[in-house]
Amino acid sequence: MGGRKDVCGARRGTSFEAKSWLSLNVCGCIGVTLSFSVHIFAFSVIICHLIAGSLISTAVFMILYTPVFMLALASLFMAWTTDPGCVPMGARPLVTVKRASSVTRDGGTDSSGGVNNNRNRALRRCHKCNDNFKPSRAHHDSVTGRCIVKFDHFCPWVGNAVGAMNHKFFVLFVGYTMASCLFSLCLIGLRTLYCGSPSPLLPRKKMENETPEQKNECAGWNESYLGLALLVVSVVFFLFTSCMLAEQIEAIKTNASKIARMKMSVGRAGTELSRVTEEFNEMFGGVSNHVAMHWLIPIPIEFPNGMTKIVLGYEWDETFDAVPYEELDSGDLETGASNSVTRSRIELTTVPPTASSNGNQTSGEGDQFSGNALTSSERPKLVKRNSREYDIGDPLRPSGGTLT
Repeated sequence: MGGRKDVCGARRGTSFEAKSWLSLNVCGCIGVTLSFSVHIFAFSVIICHLIAGSLISTAVFMILYTPVFMLALASLFMAWTTDPGCVPMGARPLVTVKRASSVTRDGGTDSSGGVNNNRNRALRRCHKCNDNFKPSRAHHDSVTGRCIVKFDHFCPWVGNAVGAMNHKFFVLFVGYTMASCLFSLCLIGLRTLYCGSPSPLLPRKKMENETPEQKNECAGWNESYLGLALLVVSVVFFLFTSCMLAEQIEAIKTNASKIARMKMSVGRAGTELSRVTEEFNEMFGGVSNHVAMHWLIPIPIEFPNGMTKIVLGYEWDETFDAVPYEELDSGDLETGASNSVTRSRIELTTVPPTASSNGNQTSGEGDQFSGNALTSSERPKLVKRNSREYDIGDPLRPSGGTLT
């Protein structure tokens, strides 16, 4: 069965039976814990050492840093716990989706003239998910064990796969983390101007016109390793998240996942690379392609009425059976040959002449109905032949055993 182990009696996990989505990958759990810890560490150091005694630093912290810090944590939580767009068991293809027919049937000939033994599959299926239906823009994620629509990658920093339904939260987390690092560096700069650089290994130099209050306010900053650690963390994560955000700008513009863009770069463009509509952005939802307030807030994505299943590429309801979807004629479509009744065909063929003396008589009788006399060797006769007796290269071979 697809998915990974669940917890709390299958209430949370990534399997088909899980009630709520939660990736339990060890690397992902460690990564998301580090993400929360880094933000909380920076917030604590700023409160304890960077804003005391400075009105400007306090204003920057309250007006800029705190809202960004809260939004980053909210985005991280949503990216971690939101279903990225997994394909449920029993999902069905949309009525408007055409069957795939990119390969020939068994026994057909390819462009090079050789025999092609490929099969014409009606639906894309994932054998790792028990042959469950696999939409055209879905890919299997080996970490969560599920097929994810518009799968981009598995990010250990958010502890989850990034797909159609949580890509927005991943981008917001990266953006707000970059902004929080930037504001943290600004606060470090203001504190350095006020108290001097953090140098716990060197003796602190007394500043000119330093008051006892200022000395007490700057003692923790100058003598603690926390300020130096915050500086290193802020610089490293600012550079890291800046590169990640720059990469995601292309995904926002094209509405294509990383896998889709990689295939496009090598010339393997297909249906998965095309967006379903130009009326809205698939990553952020809404009703238009223009930036709106809901783009910046980590709230669930909402698409126009009836467009959610179009974006996901499948239909599913709780009333559907939890078994892989099967078409009524899937047997014929999968094997590429008719396994039912063997049909026959009646056609005109030419038979060799016989030594019987009836040849002249037949020719004479035929003159009564036609102006041109035909010999027995040229006269066609009706012969019943079975469709399975034809050679592959026979131009008169019936297609699919139909009666003509």
